[in-house]
Amino acid sequence: MESKPYIIPEISLDNQLNNGLISVSDSIKTDLLHSVRLHNKDIVESTHLTRKRLKLLRAFLKLLQKCGDKTKIKKLNTTYRDWGQKLSELRDVHVHRMLMVENSSKYSKKLGSHTFDKITEIADYQVSELEHQLVAKQSIFKNLEHQIYNHYSLKTFINSNKFDSDCIVEGFKFSFLKSHQAFKKAKASKLPEPFHEWRKRLKDVQYQSALLRSEENFLNDSEPDIEGICELLGKDQDLNNFILWLDRLNLKTKTVTDFIEDLKQSQLDLKQQLITHGNSFYTHSSV
Repeated sequence: MESKPYIIPEISLDNQLNNGLISVSDSIKTDLLHSVRLHNKDIVESTHLTRKRLKLLRAFLKLLQKCGDKTKIKKLNTTYRDWGQKLSELRDVHVHRMLMVENSSKYSKKLGSHTFDKITEIADYQVSELEHQLVAKQSIFKNLEHQIYNHYSLKTFINSNKFDSDCIVEGFKFSFLKSHQAFKKAKASKLPEPFHEWRKRLKDVQYQSALLRSEENFLNDSEPDIEGICELLGKDQDLNNFILWLDRLNLKTKTVTDFIEDLKQSQLDLKQQLITHGNSFYTHSSV
């Protein structure tokens, strides 16, 4: 959860569209740099917010996918994806520790205090070690800040193309279609990876809807809304990573095995809930 509400910049589909796109991209870049620089005060929030801002930047870029050179767009998207992946492992260990802390009472009862304390100690150690490796040894945040600060390729791309409202709308429609296709695959398989893919595609739609909120309501969304579904999908992904992590610890006691099985059942219940919400959302939504 962000300490202060973040207001996503708006795109106005008017005659000054190119200037508006430059303004939005500059705003996202400014907030992205702020998120990276936050690591000196709060590395957990910095990691979380930096990844969120990069997802917003990629969603913004995908609005332009029907407007300009696809090869250049793909190259930019790969750059932003790679920036985010540098922090993915750090985000994972933060989440493992967070889940142990937030569910300490419930998990301690199920695991027993000794096993719970042992797993918590492992989680704390892994966070400490990885933060030291990435920050003290590799200076990952400083390097990322340098790359972002000196990144002008997106602005150059926007300046070298003439955008119109029709291609932006087509980009949004394409993102919505991809999210619907991803939902159908998740619904059919019920495996973790298709649900993760659905989450990524729906996050694009969520961010793009916010970017275009000053225009006509392109998406006639129904309850539960996109934000609610994305939040549940995030919980599903965190739970999946947590289960895999616990399994890799090789604490082969009956208590731990039963605990993992309980978590897997909770995840199955969550997936069924998501399928119900997804059916409702895509039945009542249109672009």
